[in-house]
Amino acid sequence: MNSIRFYALPIVGLFLMALLSVSQGQGIAPSPAPEGFPANGGKAIDQGIACILLLLALVITYTLH
Repeated sequence: MNSIRFYALPIVGLFLMALLSVSQGQGIAPSPAPEGFPANGGKAIDQGIACILLLLALVITYTLH
C-alpha cells in the first residue's frame, strides 16, 4: 500500500499542475477598430437591405394571395 502512494502522489501532482497551467492561458485580444469609419456601418446597411427585402416579400405574398 505504501508503494502505491509513492507512485500515485507524483502522478496526481503532475495532473493537477497540468490542469492549473491550462487555466492560465492567454486570452484573445480584440481587433482594433479602423479609424475614420463607423464601427457598425456595414451592419446597418445589411439590416436595411434585409428589412426592404422582407417588406417586398410581404407585399408580394399579400398581392398574390
